Amino acid sequence: MKTMFSTLLFLLASVTCMAQGGTAPSQILFQNYDSYQVPYRIPAIVTTKKGHLLAVADRRYCGFDIGFGKIDMVARMSKDNGATWSADKVIQQGSGINGADDCGYGDAAVVADRNSDLILCMSVTGCTPYFKGTRENPNRIARWYSADGGKSWSKAKDVTDAFYTMLPNTRTMFIGSGRIMQSRVVKKGKFYRLYCSVLTRTQMGEKDVACNYVIYSDDFGLTWAVLGGSTLDGFDSPCLEGDEPKAEELPNGDVVLSSRKWYGRFFNVFHFNDIRSNTEAGSWGECVASHDVPGGIKVGANSCNGEIMLVDAVEAATKRPVKLMLQSLPFGEKRCDVGIWYKEIIPNGVYSPKAFAHNWTRGLQVSHTTSAYSTMTLQADGRIGFFYEENERDNGYDMVYQPLTIAQITNGQYE
Repeated sequence: MKTMFSTLLFLLASVTCMAQGGTAPSQILFQNYDSYQVPYRIPAIVTTKKGHLLAVADRRYCGFDIGFGKIDMVARMSKDNGATWSADKVIQQGSGINGADDCGYGDAAVVADRNSDLILCMSVTGCTPYFKGTRENPNRIARWYSADGGKSWSKAKDVTDAFYTMLPNTRTMFIGSGRIMQSRVVKKGKFYRLYCSVLTRTQMGEKDVACNYVIYSDDFGLTWAVLGGSTLDGFDSPCLEGDEPKAEELPNGDVVLSSRKWYGRFFNVFHFNDIRSNTEAGSWGECVASHDVPGGIKVGANSCNGEIMLVDAVEAATKRPVKLMLQSLPFGEKRCDVGIWYKEIIPNGVYSPKAFAHNWTRGLQVSHTTSAYSTMTLQADGRIGFFYEENERDNGYDMVYQPLTIAQITNGQYE
């Protein structure tokens, strides 16, 4: 009886600890080399209008990146803020036919419309690896939709030509995987604007240079344009020598470009001249490396995709409402120890790239082992749904979901 009573006290203490802000358990949504005996990569996660979570990943039958063979895009859904998840479902199936435009689908970028059940998914497709792409045989781009919150999906449409026409000096490109950002400020007709970023290889004179551009859509992904326009020669890129990029919106409607690099991130900011009267006119600043400024994000010798996201929070000590920018990436040397940095953003403040890169705080370290790409979504219950790669083995990772509170991410400074 005494032993049973002690056990009950221990269980009660554990539940109390969880209720007071203890970290909820993580869940592996896609187990590397599960019954399919293939690796998984590339997390994407969204919250639908109904508050459901949709987590997406590559099932890599070919064993490698998109372009090397058959890859299916698979998803799981949660209707209870991540407590339980549906069985996995193929939302786009690669044919596996060598040379076919639909050979595989990988590196998903996803957004759920806040005002309807519409979900957009963009991905790389085809049989050409990124670095081997040419204008005649490019890294291809696909688009498809769900009109019912992720229950069913349309057949993917190849939209490669439209993207390469938009940036004709590009020999190969793809959209940064993870989260497509939906504006809180700009709305044209039925939809709020979408922002995402592309990584290109662009011919600049005799050089073949990595370039980032932010692109936007005012019709939920049917058509796209380059933010700030383009002279089409690469010299106008807001981030030369960047890698996989992401985009986020500041409270005043300006747009942040966050790009993968060694030891931190590249940041640039697009400032609109007057967003109330013209939602196209503006200019980029000068791109800044985060680890070159005081208090900037600085991590170990890794170059890895992460996620940037603006959230509402409250300063714990004063109960003052604030805007927080979150940036996830590995903290450690090589690809390990994924965590989240954070920075308080002045409401309606105008930021230069250097000012934006200043004064970040290292927050929660989520992983304590090998870990790489990560993304996040704001859940209906106010927590951050964090979805990331962990436990690397044979070209793949476990795809892990972890719900986090703002208090956990900021070590109690905000909630």
